[in-house]
Amino acid sequence: MSLVDIGNKVKKVISMEDRNDSSRKGSFRLGVDGKKDETVIELGSIDTHRLLLDGGERDTKLQPLTNSLSPRQMKSLSALCDTILPSVHHLLHPSSNHNQHVTNFYNISASMAGTPERVGGTVSERLKHPMTGLLKLVLWLLSTWFGTLIFCGVQCLSTKFPFIHTYPELPIQKRQEIMLSWSLSYISHFRMLFRTIKLLTLLIFFTQIDESEENVSWKAIGYCGPDPEFKAQLKKHFLDGTSNGGREEKEDEGAEEEIGPLYKGLVHLNYPRDMTADALRQFGFPVSVIRRKQKAAAKVSSPSLVIQCDAVVVGSGSGGGVIAGVLAKAGYKVLVLEKGGYSARNNLSLLEGPTMDQMYLNGGMLASDDMGMMILSGSTVGGGSAINWSACIKTPRHVCKEWCDKHGLELFESELYREALETVCQKMEVQSEIEDEGFNNAVLRRGCEEMGYPVNNIPRNSPSDHYCGWCCMGCKDGKKKGTSETWLVDLVKSGNGAILPGCEAIKVLHEKKEGRDRKIARGVAFEFQYKGTKDICVVESKVTIVACGTLSTPALLKRSALRNQNIGRHLHLHPVTMAWGYFPDTGVSEVWPEAYKKSYEGGIMTAMSSVVAEFEQSGYGAVIQTPALHPGMFSGVTPWTSGIDIKDRMRKFSRTAHIFALARDQGSGTVEAPHRISYQLANADEEKLQKGIEKLLRILAAAGAEEIGTTHSKGRTLNVKQVSYHEFEKFVKEESSRPLTDLSTPLFSAHQMGSCRMGCNAKQSVVNQTGETWEVEGLYVADASVFPTALGVNPMVTVQAIAYCTAQSVVEVLRRKRSK
Repeated sequence: MSLVDIGNKVKKVISMEDRNDSSRKGSFRLGVDGKKDETVIELGSIDTHRLLLDGGERDTKLQPLTNSLSPRQMKSLSALCDTILPSVHHLLHPSSNHNQHVTNFYNISASMAGTPERVGGTVSERLKHPMTGLLKLVLWLLSTWFGTLIFCGVQCLSTKFPFIHTYPELPIQKRQEIMLSWSLSYISHFRMLFRTIKLLTLLIFFTQIDESEENVSWKAIGYCGPDPEFKAQLKKHFLDGTSNGGREEKEDEGAEEEIGPLYKGLVHLNYPRDMTADALRQFGFPVSVIRRKQKAAAKVSSPSLVIQCDAVVVGSGSGGGVIAGVLAKAGYKVLVLEKGGYSARNNLSLLEGPTMDQMYLNGGMLASDDMGMMILSGSTVGGGSAINWSACIKTPRHVCKEWCDKHGLELFESELYREALETVCQKMEVQSEIEDEGFNNAVLRRGCEEMGYPVNNIPRNSPSDHYCGWCCMGCKDGKKKGTSETWLVDLVKSGNGAILPGCEAIKVLHEKKEGRDRKIARGVAFEFQYKGTKDICVVESKVTIVACGTLSTPALLKRSALRNQNIGRHLHLHPVTMAWGYFPDTGVSEVWPEAYKKSYEGGIMTAMSSVVAEFEQSGYGAVIQTPALHPGMFSGVTPWTSGIDIKDRMRKFSRTAHIFALARDQGSGTVEAPHRISYQLANADEEKLQKGIEKLLRILAAAGAEEIGTTHSKGRTLNVKQVSYHEFEKFVKEESSRPLTDLSTPLFSAHQMGSCRMGCNAKQSVVNQTGETWEVEGLYVADASVFPTALGVNPMVTVQAIAYCTAQSVVEVLRRKRSK
């Protein structure tokens, strides 16, 4: 079908909507206030799959954020951004004379690059942190003399009129001294202000792109941007499409390779209602279209569509994806609701900034209430499995034993759970071989071997030759077997399921029946954007599975009137702290790692040390692994002591290795919503991380680093080649004994667990061993929020194994309902 034919059919649909013609009756059985029998239009001849392929997410452009800050606030913000990243004249810095790219990098400031305007847009639209209002107030205050006096003290005073200068009027040197004093201040709100401005400025500056998808700093710091192989892949597809006479004439078999294997199972809701209903009916879902009066507000009692299915799954990550695939293969009709969009293979950008906007929860802008923990969580079709770092570690034996013995959960010592672990690993094609190890992992492995520390290969859901450092932005060729390449493919191929991207669940619908103690789940109401406004649909289902992640599931359950006191509590974050080592590729007799290797390339996680993990003792220690850090995230973890220092450090980006310690935290926090997270590092967890930092520094030095350091705000470094043994030991002792709870050292979390934990009674948990909630029958939770405690290793395999077990229980429930 050509684009012209599709366009004509779309026009026909719209005109039919306007005339309110009818060809079918529908029913709305939920028992809310909408009309019981409504007009439904059947359009069985429209090729909706082809329409979605031609008009899908690939062509969606990110809209620039609207900056609503006042001129006064922007004046302060521009001064703050330029304090973090000022123009440094290259004549004042001889090392910047290497080439024009380097010279330009030192010469440009944040405001010259347009960064403050982008930061303003982020503050206005993206930041949902509880302190955002206070940040806006501070920006205004710094534009006044009395506000500047409060925040800057005597440094804003002058012997000349007007005697007290506002922050933007101060010379750059004064502003930098003030900024540095904030970073080390005894007043926590000053440290929060510094951390916020630093993170926003650096993250946005190093990820913003121009019309040619380039960044002014990248060539100067040795960064190539998107994977060069990916660029070549896109070019080849473009040329193939041109030679074949245009994209609309391509065969379907090319579409899977081009945009991923799920496109036939996607139903986008940004098309006319009747077309969407027709697409869903083609999957076998009964659908009713509800006609509302013009300009009537969307609400749950009068949704635009009512869809019926056996099971609705909220979320498509490692939990939701598994359950959806298992149920669909068992012959049940499954509808998957996903808040994020679908980005796969050639639909990806592999650009750090756009990827965070498109595939991470809240654009990657999440932090605990006190800014003590920076948090990353996936929000896309495939969830965290689409953007994680490939590690596939089975639930440790000591954890299974603890969950069984101390929490009364026999599931984790059962044959079913052992079968689940094997099944999910087989599905993801997990293996441990490595053909060529990337920069960071090679450093970790050599350092451990030199020190005599244990080091092992990490099992991964990617092949041994998968030398790609961009998997945190999605997998360009589908070799990383997340749920969008495995379980969700089962869903689509079964013909029994569909995925609705861009849909956010509002509440779980349930009702009370006479003679039953518990309420019964009846489906989900969800919202989405349609023609620039929010619309609401309802899914009626026999069972409901919530798997929208540890940070989002509690909020959905609370909006659905569940009252269990454990919802949102017992949050574990696997806190992470880092150290770094610089390995120059020039000016040394032996270049190692090899000169062609860069810090951002290669398999993200292939090596791990358990030297401080305490697997055989308490079970609560820390594992040592490596991160994926592209320029934005790298700059965020890099200490700032001055404008020229941060640029010097970024110049070493491509040859600076980072390794981290990840603690199995005994402390816990609470989550009300993704932007309302309360978490305080426990003393025992702080001690584990401090022990980890000591090992990190020793590993980096033993691997041959010329220079080492931590991410502490003081930014101390040590040239390992030029110091004595005693100086080295003193440095390691001082850096590893620094407190980690005073906002001077950034802590990070990429794993969130436990906020709706599993247990053997309703007083201590939210769900039982089958994953069903204690309060509502037929309502299941299937994500990392059900973990009874922190896990201590990467959680993907454990999430999938628990979800697989939960799926068996759901299949049995549906089988009984079908046989009645």
